[in-house]
Amino acid sequence: MGILYACHAIALIPYNENVPTITQPTRILFVYLARPKISRSEMEKDVTELWQLVATLGNATVTDIITQHGSITAATYIGTGKVEEVLAYLESHPIDTVILNGTLTPSQKFKLMKQFWSVNPTIQVWDRVDLILAIFSHHAKTTEANLQIELARMHHMGPRIYGMGMELSRQGGGIGTRGIGETNTELMERHWKREIKKVRDMLDKLTANRKRQMEHRKSMGLQTISIVGYTNAGKTSLFNVLTHKKHLVENALFATLDSTVGEVYMSSLGKQVVVSDTIGFISNLPPDLIEAFTSTLMESVHADVVLHVIDAADPDIAEKILVVSRILDELHIPEEKEVLVFNKSDAITKADRDRIESNIHDIPFVFVSANTGEGIDTLITDIFPRYLRPADHVTH
Repeated sequence: MGILYACHAIALIPYNENVPTITQPTRILFVYLARPKISRSEMEKDVTELWQLVATLGNATVTDIITQHGSITAATYIGTGKVEEVLAYLESHPIDTVILNGTLTPSQKFKLMKQFWSVNPTIQVWDRVDLILAIFSHHAKTTEANLQIELARMHHMGPRIYGMGMELSRQGGGIGTRGIGETNTELMERHWKREIKKVRDMLDKLTANRKRQMEHRKSMGLQTISIVGYTNAGKTSLFNVLTHKKHLVENALFATLDSTVGEVYMSSLGKQVVVSDTIGFISNLPPDLIEAFTSTLMESVHADVVLHVIDAADPDIAEKILVVSRILDELHIPEEKEVLVFNKSDAITKADRDRIESNIHDIPFVFVSANTGEGIDTLITDIFPRYLRPADHVTH
């Protein structure tokens, strides 16, 4: 991937040079486009989540936010007037990256970047997907995770990722400022498809290896529990309690990226059970990202029981349950496998519990606290045996 391709006067630049990353202290300006009829409270929730996402990067600060109410503009997403407002802001404030809250087309981002370059020739323009991918990249530790990020980024950027070095040339003149001929567009698309195939082939090998590991566990009679949930619900804390491990627990979105596997011994069943912790979900997670992380989520798809961990003290509990439920549906995980685990029970009142219980229909649930240990025994001795076979009932 570290090759500079050149043909027909256009540079095909390596994908990984375009991955959004934070390598030094970065000053961010948010540009928030509020969809029509959105309420103020919904806006505040969206903005808060964006702030939390940036905080997860660890080396970035939000300097300010510019809001706009209205519909998406085809050319630049935010419209000419708002572009001029952002330019005026950039002239008087040192900003490294402008982040927009929606999902932009490559063309929209490139047009914005070209206009902002007149003020800051090194400025970057990200959309929400770029921000999420930067966070994923920050936390990725395995080859598999990095390949999944790469695949998601390539899909998000499209074929133009390999031509934007020339298309967005800051030197002016020639192809760089007047667009790309049809031949070069076709060249970029062919190259994009080849590079995607390379990444997919590498991922397929790792996926096949993961499948073999899961099949081997099943052949040994091992059953699996998968932990899923909205990011920051306490999934990893629960994983640590069940498996007696000490994996990273942060008050940060996407702190867990790679699927982590441990074991819990269940005396009531007389056997060990595999437990996996996966990435945290988030609202408006683009389908391309879910597809790219299929191999990581495979542990959940093939699990015998899926623990949907929920922050019981979250004021937006209903919305976040719905977000996760929709993603589980997209992954074709049967509802029959799902258990609702309301974590942080030590942070709510009896009235809160009663209200939560009144809204649950036909899905098993349990209140737990990974902090105090409340409800963990109930989960292990009452809930798990409904889904898992005792050791003497395992068939080979």
